[in-house]
Amino acid sequence: MPAHVFGLRTVTVKVVSVKRRYGNRSLSSTSATIYVFDSKTGSPLARIEGDNLTAIRTAASSALATDFLALKVADTLGIIGTGKQAQAHVAAILDVRNVSRVLVYSRSKAHRAAFVRSISKSTSVPVSAATIVEEVARNSDILVLATSSPVPLFKSGSVSRGAHVNAIGAALPSSREMDTALVKRSVLIVDSVEQALATYGDIMIPLKERAITKAHIMAELGELLLDPSIIRRGKNDITIFKAGGLAVLDAIFADYLVSQLQLFLDNSTPSRV
Repeated sequence: MPAHVFGLRTVTVKVVSVKRRYGNRSLSSTSATIYVFDSKTGSPLARIEGDNLTAIRTAASSALATDFLALKVADTLGIIGTGKQAQAHVAAILDVRNVSRVLVYSRSKAHRAAFVRSISKSTSVPVSAATIVEEVARNSDILVLATSSPVPLFKSGSVSRGAHVNAIGAALPSSREMDTALVKRSVLIVDSVEQALATYGDIMIPLKERAITKAHIMAELGELLLDPSIIRRGKNDITIFKAGGLAVLDAIFADYLVSQLQLFLDNSTPSRV
């Protein structure tokens, strides 16, 4: 995932490995490394472990979409998935909405319990685990889908009217976390229309089924930033933000880290007499 933003001193390339766990669920299904180069000389500047950075910037995008699209009054934040992405989303969403509880689901009972313990240490909001995925979908005002599931996690009818969904887990043409019916009945926003049409199974499969057309994608998140009035949502509308991650976000984040490191090094260099 290469990117350069005009005006920045860096060029960034993120290399992501997606792999099967082969029965070992303790292994992460993805790993990422970000390489940063000087945009003028091509000299290498940094190599950054990308998993945490990716989780933070993805959650930040979801929080931004949530702030624009979710109803102002939200009681329950639902999280499906218990990995780094899921954990990062709790803090990010709590920054834009005052929910009264967090409800989480994972197929692994041990992972659910570990997630509850971990998140409970960092927030005063009650965190509890659900035993079935439909319980989370049905009771959430804001729902985060952060899994590697290749098939829909639940049926469309499980999602309540007025809910907002951040779907960030599936980013391959053959995989999806939402069924066609849910996408069809939603107000749909994406991070990139071009990328959604080329790689997001959540969008591509309903398109191939002719359940939706390209026009069903209302806008990109960037367009919403420039003009929030382009989206009008009723209190019973279901809104969806579908994202697979943009290289430009990694580039901005990596450039910031490198600039802060350089500032630290400049300030800590002993002066010569």
